[in-house]
Amino acid sequence: MAAVTRAPLSVLAVALLLAFPPALAAGAEHDLVLRGGTLYRGGLELAGPGDVAIEGDRIVAVGTVAGRGARELDVRGKIVAPGFIDLHNHTDEIYRVAGRWPLPGAIHQNRNYLTQGVTTIVTGNCGSGFASPEAIQGWLARVDELPYGTNVAHLIAHGQLRREVMGEDQGARPDPGPSPAELARMRELVDHGMRAGAFGLATGLEYDPGARAGTLELVELARATAPHGGLYASHTRHEGPDPVAMFASYAEAITIGEQAGVPAHISHIKLSGRRAHGYTPEVIGLVESARSRGQAVTADQYPYAASSTTLAVLAPAEMREGMRAHPRFCGGQGPEHERLRAGIARSLRDESLPEEVVISVYPWRWWWQGKTLAELAEEQGRDPVDLAVQIACGRPGAGIYHSQSERDVRAFMAQEWVATASDGTALVDFVGRFAHPRAYGTFPRKLRRYALDEGVVTLAFALRSMTELPAAILGLEDRGRLAPGAFADVVVFDPATLRDVASFERSGRHSTGIELLLVNGVPAIEAGELTGERAGRALRNPRRLAGS
Repeated sequence: MAAVTRAPLSVLAVALLLAFPPALAAGAEHDLVLRGGTLYRGGLELAGPGDVAIEGDRIVAVGTVAGRGARELDVRGKIVAPGFIDLHNHTDEIYRVAGRWPLPGAIHQNRNYLTQGVTTIVTGNCGSGFASPEAIQGWLARVDELPYGTNVAHLIAHGQLRREVMGEDQGARPDPGPSPAELARMRELVDHGMRAGAFGLATGLEYDPGARAGTLELVELARATAPHGGLYASHTRHEGPDPVAMFASYAEAITIGEQAGVPAHISHIKLSGRRAHGYTPEVIGLVESARSRGQAVTADQYPYAASSTTLAVLAPAEMREGMRAHPRFCGGQGPEHERLRAGIARSLRDESLPEEVVISVYPWRWWWQGKTLAELAEEQGRDPVDLAVQIACGRPGAGIYHSQSERDVRAFMAQEWVATASDGTALVDFVGRFAHPRAYGTFPRKLRRYALDEGVVTLAFALRSMTELPAAILGLEDRGRLAPGAFADVVVFDPATLRDVASFERSGRHSTGIELLLVNGVPAIEAGELTGERAGRALRNPRRLAGS
């Protein structure tokens, strides 16, 4: 009854097992036993062939399992590993914006992540998402009540917190910093947000309003997470193209962690723009130096040399309001407008050339989607800078920016403190076909291309970056590993067929090769097919202080 093999009757075997569990359960000691797979239990080596026994939502035995299972699956030739943990996800923004409006089942199921082998996502990243204690409690409660397809952990979103305490149009304030009363209120909310179950504080310092926050403000707020065992995760101020500013930006993230007494985590570490390319040894040295003096510093990375974010990011941060350029810079004439144009011109010169900027999600002019800024400007007979100014001042949209070096991507990937993360979101495939392929392919791509095919890292090293390492960063002792007592988040994949299918030209396509995926012991994928089961849970920081 080999449900996870290439045998033609594997799907039928699974159906029979599901249809007749009482007969199979006679004399069984375990609910499910996976037999003979190549196990990844943790560390930098595969453990070799072995069995995994599961009862309810827990793993009860790993290695040689003598007892029978009510269900027995032959997974010889397959890799058996803990379910993957996506440290950097933005799915909560969909729910925050949509409120209680109905959302498609693919979103609730988190389908495009299940098909990558992901069993846990972390939301609240880049300072956007749920921020207040009430909102965090509501978000985590909703994950449980749906239920959601994957487990969900959450970070307090600093940018949204700032909006709720300091108001929306912070660019109009003479002083961008909070008053003493506002800072005290934000500290209080961070403390209560941690008590509500958050794992730390996340900032987006390249975006409005996070870009207006000073280092001292961030130290104070990060310090409020320390009694709860929290971490400070940051999309830093500057990922390029100025090497000096980029280096200072990463140094600031480490300084905040040191001064606040919490681990520092760098979100989607990268060097963006030609002038910054090749500085990986210096950035790696900066992190290694901090780690050698006892400061916990980690990072995450998606395995692509292109980013994706708002189309307004071409405008300098101080000229933005949310996802658009601030209206005062968009009048079409005058010195303020010229400042905006000059700033966007610098971005298109130093970081992303017009031919490297792709309009990915822009429903207001859907026929622009998939075209580069250079192509659109040529079609319209316009200067690309003027077109970029129009887009930045118009309705919000998303772009893909091919501004990184493949060599830098590989150099960061080889560091033992760099986890794998997508920086994506749950999607319906119709929308997903316009999105960055990382939302569909991050984890299989790293395993397929960089481990199995090209050997940039070993398979065990890659698996550690998406299981044991992110679990350790979050302080989750009962996930991210195959061990007795751990939750049964388990992925089984065929190394011969595992691959990311989504590309920049054709995104929105699900990865292949995940043959079995258990979320808290419940099959979300079986025989390579989604089951429709949603067994995810809200994960609350186990180190938080009681009460709120």
